[in-house]
Amino acid sequence: MKTERKLVLALKAMMEKYPLEEISVTQLTNKCHVNRQTFYYHFHDIYDLLNLLFLDEKIENIEHVKNPKEMVICIFNYYEGNAAFIDATIKSAAKDLFGEFIFNTCYQCFTRFVESVELSKKVDKNHKKNIVRYYSSAFTSLIMTYLETTKNKTIKGLISCFDFLSEGEVARSVQVLVQKEL
Repeated sequence: MKTERKLVLALKAMMEKYPLEEISVTQLTNKCHVNRQTFYYHFHDIYDLLNLLFLDEKIENIEHVKNPKEMVICIFNYYEGNAAFIDATIKSAAKDLFGEFIFNTCYQCFTRFVESVELSKKVDKNHKKNIVRYYSSAFTSLIMTYLETTKNKTIKGLISCFDFLSEGEVARSVQVLVQKEL
């Protein structure tokens, strides 16, 4: 196993037990049986390592979701499988790294959702990106707020954050743009 991967897995495991700010490079390298210079050869600091972790992290089945509700369910399932680690990240100075991870996940999904709307072929590429950014930002904000502020997190609770949205919301956004461009 590559050294970088060992360090990533060790950090994730340690964050399930300790706050990020209490984990030292020495503790991390001891756990991986590598020296400190090896760590600093690969990473500037622990936040740099955490950044790599989120760049490599994948949410199971996210590439198969067909609508925003399924996306939220997949994200919540990922949270449940990694709750201690994610909660530790959210409570740390690195919470923005998790936020970026969620945003990028939403961005990829909403790009697919917009492209799946037949009328999207008639919409300018920049307008499509605006729709994707809008929904990705909104969903990321609500997901992050829910995970940061809710004590007893449930899939039903997270989904209820989006109750104000109606089915086909993304398609309607594309349709509005098509009508304006005609």
